[in-house]
Amino acid sequence: MLHFLALMFLKLQFWIKFKMINENDLLDIAITNIRKVLDFNPYKSYTGVSNREEFQQFIANDPAFGSLGLDDERYIIARVGGNLVTSLHRKLGDMYENLFTYLLKESFGLNDNELHFSVNVKIGERDQLRSTDGLIKKEKFNHNIPQDWIQYEGIGFEVRSCYQIGDSKRIQADYDMSLALKSYQILPVMLIFCNTSLKSPVSRLSKSWELYEGIDSFNLVHTITGFDLYNFLQINSKSFKKEIDNIFSNF
Repeated sequence: MLHFLALMFLKLQFWIKFKMINENDLLDIAITNIRKVLDFNPYKSYTGVSNREEFQQFIANDPAFGSLGLDDERYIIARVGGNLVTSLHRKLGDMYENLFTYLLKESFGLNDNELHFSVNVKIGERDQLRSTDGLIKKEKFNHNIPQDWIQYEGIGFEVRSCYQIGDSKRIQADYDMSLALKSYQILPVMLIFCNTSLKSPVSRLSKSWELYEGIDSFNLVHTITGFDLYNFLQINSKSFKKEIDNIFSNF
């Protein structure tokens, strides 16, 4: 009887926490991050250039590029568009991080200060203080924590929308961060939400991080928070597509 009551109490706690997750808040987090791409100015770095036509003329006058015909409309679109896509991917990275941290806070009763654990890592010759995107300390563990995680003093999360960094120094820094977390008995978990990351760094990092990719990342979020983030994105897909269409239409 006591076991049954304890189980019901845990389920009640889970239901209360789940009910605290406000989908309107999540939608606002997602759309706010996507809309920040509209602030991106692809011509900011070029003096006297404020639109595509001026940039095209800028390239035509370039002594290295003009004679090669790189003022071609297709090159201009590819170059400026590439910068826009880079900005978009950064904001999507922020979006997934912010969605995940919101779910962690609501599901485990965390505040902003409790989400981060900092370690020192080297990037080349430079020391850098790196902080986890999310953290669950042992005293906050609940019945949703996977059984093989409970031996650790905490779980440290890094979140990526997609891993598209080819820089060996930054990849090494991510690798070293996992080792630093392990030295504190904190399990390093990396969530990569896309399926189109660069394979080489992901393969390497999977040797040091407990790494989840694509739908496996969404499934893990569902497991530990009780909230189906993938389903949420599907339900609100029309709204997200409208925001993305607006970005490209303005471009």
